[in-house]
Amino acid sequence: MAEKKIIVFIYLPGKTRAVPAGIFTHKDDVKIGTFIYGRRYIERKNALSVDPVALPLGMPSREAFKNGGLYGAFRDASPDYWGRLVISANSGIPSEAFSEIDFLLEANATRVGNLDFRLSPQDPEPELMPPHFNELEKIMEASRKIQAGEKADEHMLQLIRQGSSMGGARPKCTVEWKDSLWIAKFPAKGDTLNIPRIEYATMFLASVCGIRIPEISIEKAGGKEIFLSMRFDREKKGNNWTRKGFLSALSLMEWDEREYHLWDYASIADTMRRHTSTKEIRELFRRMVFNIMVSNTDDHPRNHGFLANNKISLSPAYDIVPDVKRPGIGTRFNLAMSIGNKGKEATIDNALSRCERFGFSKAEAKEEINKMAEIIKNWRGYYEDRGVSGHDIDALEPSFNLFI
Repeated sequence: MAEKKIIVFIYLPGKTRAVPAGIFTHKDDVKIGTFIYGRRYIERKNALSVDPVALPLGMPSREAFKNGGLYGAFRDASPDYWGRLVISANSGIPSEAFSEIDFLLEANATRVGNLDFRLSPQDPEPELMPPHFNELEKIMEASRKIQAGEKADEHMLQLIRQGSSMGGARPKCTVEWKDSLWIAKFPAKGDTLNIPRIEYATMFLASVCGIRIPEISIEKAGGKEIFLSMRFDREKKGNNWTRKGFLSALSLMEWDEREYHLWDYASIADTMRRHTSTKEIRELFRRMVFNIMVSNTDDHPRNHGFLANNKISLSPAYDIVPDVKRPGIGTRFNLAMSIGNKGKEATIDNALSRCERFGFSKAEAKEEINKMAEIIKNWRGYYEDRGVSGHDIDALEPSFNLFI
């Protein structure tokens, strides 16, 4: 049986160096993982669980058999499609040849959350060497070549490799800028619209609707526009960085990425009730309604997140972009997760059908929705003010006109 063991490290609150927390054993052929906390780690007064849902301190460990045999927080810390593509291009080895353990070990100091994975307790700290904003033009060219299957400059591959341990499918890279770490998202091969500018405007509109977002910016490099979102899981301390734990909603719920039938907003709200405030549960409802109103159909549970240190709290929102619809094709659509009694059907009536699960009475929920609708009906003005072109606004019209 192909069995591998690695050491799981954790960055405790306010600390810039990780400590070993335990041993993760993974059987790649059967896709099952097990984790055991180290005795010395458990004895620490400031010890945190490496996954507060799947691996709480003081409880017997359970096997991980979903998501390739990775516990939720481990899967969140592992690179997704784009990060794996960069790792493959950097190594010259097809991504199919990598095991889940290989990807955990290949990811670097820019990975999301507060975990790290090493072969032994003596392995050194991974160096945090993300590229600087000034190198974005060259990084974008390397990204273009990776997407096209072309050979990129080796130095640029190393740079983009240093910043590309994040999830998601679109090209992106962590960069250092203005004494902070930012996720820079580039145009992708085949884009017909300025998606970075559209995401910038949509995130701003979400903030006007009362949804918490990270600090965002739109900048230019190499004649292209780039969307920048400040990392909310990192804080600078001197010349180093402290880290915050992270769980996607997928991990909070212990769902598998293929269990589409389980994905459900109200179920997330029920689980949040054990960890977070009613205010945050109500914000989840607001985010769900916003996704309906702007036709963001990429709202799967990995695109909702939670910060997890001494407690679990809803993270700022991220990855909100309207799905571009073809005019005249019809107005009915589904979100990625179940909304109400009619499943994933993206309608306001469906959102209202379970509003009590989010801490709203029907009257309160209607009032909240009406406030958001009053803002979103003026979306064209918000997008124009944020620099979205008339061509792109016209293309987005079918994504909004169902609700105004």
